[in-house]
Order: sequence, then structure tokens, then C-alpha cells
Amino acid sequence: MAKGGEATLDDLLKQAKTTNRLLAAQLKSQMSQMDLVKLLTTSGLTAREIADVLDTTAARWQSHFSA
Repeated sequence: MAKGGEATLDDLLKQAKTTNRLLAAQLKSQMSQMDLVKLLTTSGLTAREIADVLDTTAARWQSHFSA
């Protein structure tokens, strides 16, 4: 965090990504993996971050990011 306890834009983006990952983990049992990948992709997560949420490898989903 910046001086004086003020959050920077980078701090806010990191927090938003963390929140998205936590929400996605809760949705795993309610959505198909493809729908979840699409959702996570639009939220700005990388292939590696999505793989972490889905308990798989980034290579498994890499083709979805290069299209």
C-alpha cells in the first residue's frame, strides 16, 4: 500500500483479482469448466491463475487465451 494507508490502483487491481478467484472457486460446482474459463478470462486472470482455480495446468487452457 501507498504511504498513509491509501490504496494505489495496483493494490485495487490485486484485490479485485483475488476476489474474482475466490468467487470462481465457489462457482466450480455450479458451472461447467468451459463457462468458468470464459468468466475468468473476462475478469483478467492469466492462464496460470485460471489453472490454479480449476486445479489443472495452464497448458490445458492455453489455447483459449491465444484465440
